[in-house]
Formats: sequence, structure tokens, C-alpha cells
Amino acid sequence: MSRVVVVVNKSWETEPLIGVLRSTNGRPAGFPAEVAAPSVSVTWNDGTNHQIPARAAFRAETTSAEVWCLKDLMDPTKSSSSSEEKARVLPSLTATGEAPNLVIAVGTASLPDLRSFNGCVAVGSSCFTFNPYSQSPNPDSNLTDGRFGKLIDEGDRTFTNSILTWLDREARPSIETKFVHTPLEPATPPLLIASTTAVALSDVNVTNPDDYVWADAKAVLAFKEAAPDRTVGSMETTHGVIRLCVPSPRFLFVSGITNRLGYFNVEVSPRSYAQNFAASHNAGITVAWLLSKTMI
Repeated sequence: MSRVVVVVNKSWETEPLIGVLRSTNGRPAGFPAEVAAPSVSVTWNDGTNHQIPARAAFRAETTSAEVWCLKDLMDPTKSSSSSEEKARVLPSLTATGEAPNLVIAVGTASLPDLRSFNGCVAVGSSCFTFNPYSQSPNPDSNLTDGRFGKLIDEGDRTFTNSILTWLDREARPSIETKFVHTPLEPATPPLLIASTTAVALSDVNVTNPDDYVWADAKAVLAFKEAAPDRTVGSMETTHGVIRLCVPSPRFLFVSGITNRLGYFNVEVSPRSYAQNFAASHNAGITVAWLLSKTMI
């Protein structure tokens, strides 16, 4: 049986998504049936073992899918922003059972554009991961990987390109009619942006939010230098970590856009719950259509 693994970064991103997947009004008709969720064993840093369940699981005739919240797996004594801790626990998802045929990374994100795309959803299959502390490591998160600073593409993009084309040309109307607007600086209307050339840009090891001011700028510059013919689909912290730590021949990222890059304090902070909920809900709508398409 083929296995799809959906990994959502934070709990407040996971909950709206799960709501959509369980809603007969949110998900497409004929959505796969929900089944008992599996668990994985995770060792925290004090040596204790914990059984962590997936948030939900679904099964079709030849395919199963699980939805995991990455924050659930992490040691609560560590920073929830620690890329190093995320990378430590993510391999637990593939330690047992069948290797996934498709991994879908989901979360909220910014977009480096003067126009507002708040509430839009970006979908793609490529990643670029950047460590702004390479010369001066962050002691609270020191994840390193030789693939940082390089464009990560699938060896064979035929499948994911076909899915992205389907999203863009066929599924778009059904998906966008279910999107909701963000309360702050919304895109009017919020759009599905599925692209075969867009890249998820992940700025890792940032545990102090004040550092995003300079770290994000360095990440964008490094990306433009390394991949001048590609565009940033979204910018956040974790899609790239998931891509590197949960091996799969096929990968998609789904980013609910909450704010323009550099505008977090004015476009998210004043109404963080509502802004994040709307973007996560719209990402959930997109994931529901992706699962209905990829699970047979």
C-alpha cells in the first residue's frame, strides 16, 4: 500500500487543517475514509520514550495517509522554533512501516513581495534551505547539513508536476471558492498559487524572532544567487527541514500565506489567531484536494 505522510509544523496550523479534512463541507466529495491513527515512538532528551499519535489518518483502496503535527513530536523543554530539535525527531515518522511515496509539508509562511498575498496558498515541489548562523552557530539550534544553500529538486518531477498542473488548471475553481479572507491586509481574492518553478525558502535555526530582520534578507540573497531562474513560492522555517529529514521520492509543500516578508508585526501580531487560522484553513482546503487526487 502506498503511503502519504503529511507533516504540519505547529499545532495552531494543524487544527484548522484537521477541521477541513473532517468537514463534509470543506473536503471534496468521495474523500477517503478516516481510520485509526498510528503512533510513533519518540525519545525526548531526558531519555524517556513517548508514544505520539498522528492527528488523523485516512485510507483509500491502495493508499493510506497520515497527518502529523511536528510540534507534538518535539521535546517540550526545547524551543518550539529549534530546527535542530525538529530534525532530531522527524526520522521517527519513517523508523517503522512502509517508506512514504509522497511527503507533504504544510505550514504558514510569508511571501517576499510588495503586494499582499495574505490568505493565498502556495504549492510547489522544490526547496532551498539556508542557515544564517553558519559563521556563528546559534547554541539553541545548530542544525547543519551539506545540502543547505542548494536547490533541492526531485530526481523525477513528472508526478508532482502533473499534480501542480492539475491544481492550477482543473482544481483551482473548486478550491478557491472555499478560501476565506485573512482579517489583515487580505489578498482580494485569496488565490491558489501552484507552480512547477516556485521554491519553498526555509530560514533555519532562528529561535530569536528579532533575528528575522537580518536573517531573512540573507536567505533571500543567497537564494537569488544560487537559483536566479527560480522564484520564491513562500518563506518560512520548516518545509526544507521536513524535505531533508523525511526521505521520499515525491515531495510537495503547501504554504498558507499570512504576511508580506518583513510585515509580521503589522499583518499577523495584532490578530495572530485569526490571521493564522484563515491561512491554515486555506492550506487545509488545498491539502484536502491533494489527498483526494493522490489517494486511490
